[in-house]
Amino acid sequence: TESTIRWDKVSTGSDTLVILMGMGNLASIATELMSNGRPATTPVAIISQGTSPLQRTIAGTLGDIADRAREEGITAPAVVVVGEVVKLREHLRWFDNLPLFGKRILVTRPEEQARGLNQLLRERGALPVEMPVIKIIPPSTWKKLDRAIQELKTYGWVVFTSVNAVEMFFRRLHSLRLDARWLCNVKIGAIGPATAKSLEEHGVCPDYIPQVYTSQGFVARLDKKAIKGQRILLPRADIAGNEMTDSLIKLGADVHQVAAYRTVAAEAESPGKEMLLKGQIHVVTFTSASTVNNLAAVLGKDWQVINKAKLACIGPNTAVALEQKGLKPDIVAVEHTVPGLVAAIERYYEAEVAR
Repeated sequence: TESTIRWDKVSTGSDTLVILMGMGNLASIATELMSNGRPATTPVAIISQGTSPLQRTIAGTLGDIADRAREEGITAPAVVVVGEVVKLREHLRWFDNLPLFGKRILVTRPEEQARGLNQLLRERGALPVEMPVIKIIPPSTWKKLDRAIQELKTYGWVVFTSVNAVEMFFRRLHSLRLDARWLCNVKIGAIGPATAKSLEEHGVCPDYIPQVYTSQGFVARLDKKAIKGQRILLPRADIAGNEMTDSLIKLGADVHQVAAYRTVAAEAESPGKEMLLKGQIHVVTFTSASTVNNLAAVLGKDWQVINKAKLACIGPNTAVALEQKGLKPDIVAVEHTVPGLVAAIERYYEAEVAR
């Protein structure tokens, strides 16, 4: 009930006042400012949880701001801004105008791979909620991959379908005391820019990247003459489908598919699961069929609860996996990459606003 602040000096000593930690005494602060010379019509803004995706801002005047804050349920932490500068908010606001501002987006990728997606979401104002449902681990044995690497000079191509395949391949390459020079006589294929970038970080520039970043897209643009009779190494996940292998075989290739890593279910007890069950998630992202299948396993009988959110898939194969679980995706990325997925979510909400 008492204050050492010299309200008679502070009230009119500056055009703009910024008050920190004042929510508990907001009504008395407004009264003191008005009693010491500030008009009741002076603009006031309260910014709650500023600079986070949960930011909320309300505006009013000294005469009504305490009532407005109470009606809107605004609580600490919050910053109170007093002065004519508040009128510039509509001209200068940028943070809460971000395309995905305030959207809680579930990220089901492996924890070690979620960083890039999380960053892109934050840059657009969203709140990424991590719930990794898959984990990448080594295969049960390295023998087959090691043998394939040692026999690499008998292959015409090595095709990498993911960043995981690249990382595991080079882990074994280095363990065998070899480096990028060992790949000098084989052609390198990469599905997608992220896979290509991972290769480049290991000193290898891929010879071929398809325009469409899928198995079908990879095979569709290959020169049949260049593939026929070639021995092709496919280091992949243990649960990878045979679509690419079968397509390459039809072109006359001798395909050797080797498990470079395993995709297993991760411990998914996280705040994300609780938020999902309570309907607090706006978008669920799926970056592979494994994320669909494992999230379904985690939710069990509660699987249909994800219908409360929008469902976003990185590409058509992931969308098919979702449809096989009885759900229809709301968003399917045109470019089958993490940036493409984020762009697709952004376009979805832009179209929703336009409607």
